Amino acid sequence: MNIPEIVIDGYNLLHKLFPSPGKTSLENLRGRMESLLLEYQRNRKCHMSIVYDGGGLRESAAGGSLCVIYTASSKSADEWIIDYVKSLNTKRKMVTIVSSDHEVCLYGKAYGAKILSSEEFAVLLENRRKPGTGVRPVTDRKYGTGFLESSEVAAWKRLFEGD
Repeated sequence: MNIPEIVIDGYNLLHKLFPSPGKTSLENLRGRMESLLLEYQRNRKCHMSIVYDGGGLRESAAGGSLCVIYTASSKSADEWIIDYVKSLNTKRKMVTIVSSDHEVCLYGKAYGAKILSSEEFAVLLENRRKPGTGVRPVTDRKYGTGFLESSEVAAWKRLFEGD
């Protein structure tokens, strides 16, 4: 049985969830976000990985089954996510990438993964915590019905033609 997987661009989502963190430490913010993700994961029954820039594999501060990855110093979280999706072969359609990074989203779409912006996912996480709020449905944006915007066409040209 194939279980859906969500791969999250860690700091990208963190900055959407906590845009004005004040004096709260980065470690504390990661712990709070990972707790939200674990709650979401328990309700959705999915595999979940969160990828941060820099420093090797560590256990989640929140505990549980959340896979937390700190990339090697020579590789960004964006590069790790792109390489990971490329490596999945037929399981790509079971993966949702959570990122607002344009390049990560373009590559993810090109390789067959579903894409969800960090802003949209932050709304889902926040709505789950507030009783009585309906979570708005998130559409599968892999196959859009409209035309590409000129900025998207330009990004695709850069990808396939080079700069």
